[in-house]
Amino acid sequence: MTTLLIDLGNTALKWTTLEEPDNPHTVVHKGSTHFKDDLYELWLNLKPKKIIGCTVAAPVVAFSLTKFFNDHGIQWNWVRPKSLFKGRIVLNNRYARPTQLGADRWYAAVGATDAMREENQSLLVVHTGTATTVDSILKKDDGTYDFLGGRIAPGPSLMKDCLTRGIPSLPDSAGQYKVFPGGTSEAIITGIVDAQVGLIVRAQHTMIQKGIQPKVILAGGAAKFIAPYLKEEISDLVVKHNLVLHGLAALALAEEQ
Repeated sequence: MTTLLIDLGNTALKWTTLEEPDNPHTVVHKGSTHFKDDLYELWLNLKPKKIIGCTVAAPVVAFSLTKFFNDHGIQWNWVRPKSLFKGRIVLNNRYARPTQLGADRWYAAVGATDAMREENQSLLVVHTGTATTVDSILKKDDGTYDFLGGRIAPGPSLMKDCLTRGIPSLPDSAGQYKVFPGGTSEAIITGIVDAQVGLIVRAQHTMIQKGIQPKVILAGGAAKFIAPYLKEEISDLVVKHNLVLHGLAALALAEEQ
């Protein structure tokens, strides 16, 4: 019997065992439960003793999973952000109202801080998915960390969808990034890339201006798309996926202590 970790996002569900947070299985759901029969059968064969999950998905998907857990007597915990995480690292939540912070942002911050704990420095944690979140984490002199808050913007796909839906005359076809775009499709993609990179670099510069030298961590479904351009601005960029699952694993280990 094992503990399963679940990251239930807006469009996809990632799950893995406590022992393998870097090797998740991914199911694209887009707000429906079409996947449930095959997935639930697989989970039953694993005989999980406990589920630790983070959800920002449509309620119908989370409800389906919760009902399945209850029907089969599986202990479950849909986590919420807290004012303090204490495990291998100590992370204080300095959000004005800690419970209003998205659980995915909080546990991505926990996961990034735990994974980078040997680096001994502040972090800028970037997660690019449906939304792009950019969160600042301060490493303090006493060895603990403060989650300072951050920025939220549309992710690359949402930016493109909003633009092409809002202006029907624009092409919906995919273009390529160009330094000097010679066509509308290229101009759209170039604008989206520059907006994403600019958002992240601006956040980094703000921390530097405050005397904080952060290591920038990039994760999420759009990381592969953004990383080559971001590395032109941040040469020591770290790409580290599955941060929410790493945060849930850190929580599970802390609870076992």
